[in-house]
Amino acid sequence: MITEDSSLKRFLTSKLQRRFFLYFSGLVLMTVLFISVAVYHFQTKMLLKQVQNKAFSLTSILAYSSLNAILLDDYITIQMLIDSMSEDPNIRSIAILDTSGRVIAANQLDLRGYRYEDPLTKKALHTDIFLHQKEKNASGEEIWDTAVPIYNLDKRIGTARIKYSIEDTYKGLLRTILLIGLFAFVISLVLSFRFSASISKPIADVVKLAEEYGKGNFSASIDIPGDDELGHLARELNKLSRKLQVLVEEKIANENLIVLGEFSSYIIHDLKNPISGLHLLADGLHRKLPDDSPLKKYSTEIVLAAQKLEDFTRRTLDIARSAKLYVTAVNINELIKQVVADIKELSTPIFMNLDPELPEIQADHRMLYMAIKNLVINAHEAIENKGKITIQTIGNDHITIKVSDTGSGIPQDRLATVFRPFFSMKDSGHGLGLAMVKKVVIAHQGKINVESTEGEGTTFIIHLPITPI
Repeated sequence: MITEDSSLKRFLTSKLQRRFFLYFSGLVLMTVLFISVAVYHFQTKMLLKQVQNKAFSLTSILAYSSLNAILLDDYITIQMLIDSMSEDPNIRSIAILDTSGRVIAANQLDLRGYRYEDPLTKKALHTDIFLHQKEKNASGEEIWDTAVPIYNLDKRIGTARIKYSIEDTYKGLLRTILLIGLFAFVISLVLSFRFSASISKPIADVVKLAEEYGKGNFSASIDIPGDDELGHLARELNKLSRKLQVLVEEKIANENLIVLGEFSSYIIHDLKNPISGLHLLADGLHRKLPDDSPLKKYSTEIVLAAQKLEDFTRRTLDIARSAKLYVTAVNINELIKQVVADIKELSTPIFMNLDPELPEIQADHRMLYMAIKNLVINAHEAIENKGKITIQTIGNDHITIKVSDTGSGIPQDRLATVFRPFFSMKDSGHGLGLAMVKKVVIAHQGKINVESTEGEGTTFIIHLPITPI
């Protein structure tokens, strides 16, 4: 399994993640700026309308509240009214003008007696509706200037005038948008980091897996959860890893066979004749010794040892040599029955579940007989106490042969090596039987695999083609 690095370490070392992070952060920043400008523009219009309505309301209140005081020339009351309204921090100027435009009361003492000559005042003196305009004062501050006529019945007696600042409203809105934008940008940085990591990490894991493949470590795998393309890619790469591992193991096994062939060519062939001669001489000596001779048991052991050694050299040569097939029509069911009949002396019961519709195939009868017999004997030797062996055949687009036992099973970490030459789980085994079986199956353009559960048993499965070889 590919190990995980810390998020910060991966960010500092991954160019791809940093590139994704900068790209998405820049994209989000541009989006936030665009939205902020749009919101500011939209909210400015709304707030400007609100300021306009508020300025008109305040000016209308001033006009209505000062009516009686103007009629009574009660300037103290008018001034008190103006002073109370001046507590609003956004009001820059409050004034009551007479019909000529002269200031009769204001929140600024220097305005009293001043005559307004600006266009709004001149226009307001000759209209009976409220007027307003947006302007800038001497300090550059934006002001909403509102004028409302004061009437006593149908007689115009003055004008109420308020200049209301919209600068603080703009600044407040700008601060709010900046804070929201800053918060959104910080959140976007976090999300961009997580998002870039979610994309770059699987890609980085795939790169690491490829590096492991380059080192020859085909047992490496990656875990990318999810049903998206990256998760699917990870699962396919893990499948590829397992297939590559099998291919490498098969390559190693084939190389072992090549080495075995070279070994056989130089050594086994030279040993075959002396061993056969030794076997004949030992057997002759054994036959001539009387049954009550004290040397009889030693001669028996010599004969068995010579026979075992001769069998080992024969099996080694059989595996090392190229498998030359003598193809005939073979009934697999009958072949299996023959194998079972020939090893009926085995103490383990053998059960056959044979497909009666199984077709004949073109195969080498002797080699298949030897391979299946080897599997059955191996199954018997794997059963330590009571157990059973089951042989099953299945026919469809190919022929399947299953040889199962209820023995001790094979550890999972050793399943991949059971077909290698010289691999054996038995103390007395030479590890050539299963290698020979696999060679026979491959020579018939078939496949063989093994399934096993420790403590429950093992099943060898052979697939053979029905079409002629």
